[in-house]
Amino acid sequence: MTDDGLSLDHVGFMVRDLDAGEKRWRNLGFQVAARSPQMGATPDGATMAPWATANHCVMFERGYLELIGITDPAKHNPWTDFLNRFEGIHITAFRCLEADPAYAALSQRIDGFDPPLQRRRDAPFGDGTREFRFRNIFSQDALFPEGRFIVIEHQTPEVIWQPSLIAHPNGAVAFEEVVFCAEPCSPTLGRLEAIVGIAADDGCIYLPGGGVATVLSPTDYAVRFGGAMAPDLPCAAAVVVGVDDLTKPRTCLAEAGIVPEQTADGTLWVPAEQANGGVVAFKRV
Repeated sequence: MTDDGLSLDHVGFMVRDLDAGEKRWRNLGFQVAARSPQMGATPDGATMAPWATANHCVMFERGYLELIGITDPAKHNPWTDFLNRFEGIHITAFRCLEADPAYAALSQRIDGFDPPLQRRRDAPFGDGTREFRFRNIFSQDALFPEGRFIVIEHQTPEVIWQPSLIAHPNGAVAFEEVVFCAEPCSPTLGRLEAIVGIAADDGCIYLPGGGVATVLSPTDYAVRFGGAMAPDLPCAAAVVVGVDDLTKPRTCLAEAGIVPEQTADGTLWVPAEQANGGVVAFKRV
């Protein structure tokens, strides 16, 4: 990541059955990090209490994918409204170096984001755990129908970017692109341009720190992904993962009995129903 702009950090997939979701991603050839319970504010006024959900992360040399699912339905679930909409991608996060100046700049470009919030949780580390600290600038959900946007400052990146976690059987090395689907008249692209402070080039926003955010119409989305349909509009509907050799994901998918589709440029992709609600594509980088 450069010192003067955002990078594509991660997206968050949400599913009801976390065990099944973890298995789906392992079938795609990802090494999935150990489960980590989620904590945060609850309706009873607690500022830090266990939630109904936990997550798994798939870490790359640049960026990662997050999988959130329900593990204790009796507890508070802050993601209920998202899951009631659909299972799939509901969080898109961009990384900054420092949250305070990033928030000041963001607030000049667009309304609807809250000030930086200090977050922490225990994350699996080696044979134990370590505290993972980060600061999040959250979008206000009522103002962003695409899902939740986050600008994140990683204070302890070494806790989750462990060398042992970034080697994958499918050869994944980077989170390359998030693809949104929206009607041509939708303000989605304009909102993304304002969030990251970069003008789009033919629907693609190339982040200065790495990664691409793309907005496609339903027609163009179906053309790119062989007739696929987004689960709702507007939303984040697909991710592209960079791999060092396309034979690796082919082999992993074949072993799991999954037959991938292929785009015109040779990119492999797996339908949303086999990838936790969002298309997962593999591109040689």
